Amino acid sequence: MRIVSLQYLRGFAALLVVLSHNVFLLGEGWIKHIPGLLGVDIFFIISGFIMTFITYQTTERPISFIVKRLFRIWPVFFIVWLLSYLFVYPEKALHQMACTLYFCLLDYSLPAPSFGFSVLGPPWTLSYEIMFYLIFTISMSISYRYRSYICALVFVMSSVGFQLYYNDQFDFSSQSTPAIVVIHWWQAWIKLISNTIAFEFIFGMMLAELTLANTLPLLTPFGRKFMRLVLLLATISAGFIGPQAYGISGGFWLAATIMTAVIMLSYRSEAGSNRTLIFLGDISYSLYLVHFSLMVFLTQLMSKNASPTEKSGVFILSITASIVMASVMFKWIEKPSIKVGKKVASALSARLKPYTN
Repeated sequence: MRIVSLQYLRGFAALLVVLSHNVFLLGEGWIKHIPGLLGVDIFFIISGFIMTFITYQTTERPISFIVKRLFRIWPVFFIVWLLSYLFVYPEKALHQMACTLYFCLLDYSLPAPSFGFSVLGPPWTLSYEIMFYLIFTISMSISYRYRSYICALVFVMSSVGFQLYYNDQFDFSSQSTPAIVVIHWWQAWIKLISNTIAFEFIFGMMLAELTLANTLPLLTPFGRKFMRLVLLLATISAGFIGPQAYGISGGFWLAATIMTAVIMLSYRSEAGSNRTLIFLGDISYSLYLVHFSLMVFLTQLMSKNASPTEKSGVFILSITASIVMASVMFKWIEKPSIKVGKKVASALSARLKPYTN
């Protein structure tokens, strides 16, 4: 089972990110109205919700969970990395590109939470996703029933503890980071796990727990109209406010409002199915990964003195080509990889004793 409206929201979040990276082609006036960073905040909240939700529907071993997640993420990421290295960034050193494959970020002395981003741009967020999956897996091993709460506790204690230890103070801002020079790999993980952007995973997990416990209020007809109004106003506000900082000091609040409204509206009353929106949700991961390198590739081909009309054409081409390429990758790489991951996870689980945690 999947909540259809979450598929819609995933597609919406992916399009926000794609549009924000391409909108410079339309002129500076458009940039301030596309809140692309909000898409990342929405993705993190959705991720927290889905991990709690799917592990409630089917009890599975921690090893099975993490194997499926890796097969879900890494094969598509590797293909995008390879194509980007060959056709977009051939001048970059192999060691610099290879670093991206194990989700390192460019410069941990730069502002949090992106730390200079990834060589491929948007995939910097995968560093946090992988961290979340690992901690969630460990939490499942400790107590399956309380996995979300243990995971949330680890994030809160790490964020507060490391900031107090290195900075002598705690700051909710996701732009704050421990004053530590990263020399060893484990210091990079301290930078990540102490960032309050991880609180977005917590919000998603707790919202899922409320949903699964059937403790959310069932909306009356008036309540549904009010919640639709909240969702509409939050979406419009995002356009007026424009780009915000990542996390607690920025887009978290709008992202949390949008996510809560979507869940409340779908709670015990799922919306009808829209194939186009479901399709965008399905390809959202591939679209998120592939669009940036494709945009860079197309703009490299564009004349430096390109007219506004030519730039608008490249904008349309970049968006369209990204959706087409993401569709191909979803069908021929992502879906087969997910199937293989399930088979590998099942094979590993079959070799182990019955799971009773």
